[in-house]
Amino acid sequence: MGIIVFIFLLTGLASGFVAGLLGVGGGIIIVPVTYFILLQLEFSSEIVMHVAVASSLGVICFTSISSIRSHIKLKNTNLTIVKKWAFGIVLGSMLGSLSASLISGENLVIIFAILAFLISMNMLFQQKPILLNTDLPSSKLINMSISSLIGFFSSIIGIGGGSFSVPTLTMFSKKIHEAVGTSAVFGFLIAFPGAIIFIITGLEKEGLPLYSLGYVNILIVLVISITSVFTAGYGARVSANIDKILLRKIFAIFLLLTCASLIIEHFII
Repeated sequence: MGIIVFIFLLTGLASGFVAGLLGVGGGIIIVPVTYFILLQLEFSSEIVMHVAVASSLGVICFTSISSIRSHIKLKNTNLTIVKKWAFGIVLGSMLGSLSASLISGENLVIIFAILAFLISMNMLFQQKPILLNTDLPSSKLINMSISSLIGFFSSIIGIGGGSFSVPTLTMFSKKIHEAVGTSAVFGFLIAFPGAIIFIITGLEKEGLPLYSLGYVNILIVLVISITSVFTAGYGARVSANIDKILLRKIFAIFLLLTCASLIIEHFII
């Protein structure tokens, strides 16, 4: 148990730092680590990915607050964009979490692996952002559609949304620091309603780990959050003075290895 707690504390350090630094959401680290640990503890493969995704959203509720505070101080947060996209983000998150709750554990692993692979490919090979327009669309329907999709795909795999919202915002000519800072707010708007849905849908589920509230494991959330809330703010402050391109490539390789490990563990071994 001591080793497991130590691993979760390290996971918090890494996920918080990456969330603040790159705006990709610490969930992309939290989910696979939690998944592998719960498998090693011999919990059913039908529920481990659900617990991992739900608990990741629970952690992001805390991590994002620390990241938001740091980015607001750095004046990286565009509140106009937040106002335009907030409702769609929340709606998409609720629908994504509800969908994930109804999906089998095997299919949820596949969805996570596919989306993580696409995220890693974007990080690895995209040198400059593709520019679609000089600003966000004027159409409320288009903004609603974009933000809802970001919320949906983020919550279904338990991430804070930066992996989708940062590249999307840069396509509309937003500077990278502004995109990262604004995405920190989206992280909370995705995580909080998403976690609530996972709690409700998992209340009657059997075989969950101890200290679970629905699919959200309170113990995992608290242990990871202890360290992640500190490193998220630190990562945000460091982000202005570091070579992000190199870091994105290193993180992309890590994601690819994670995807391979998930597939091997779940479908081959």
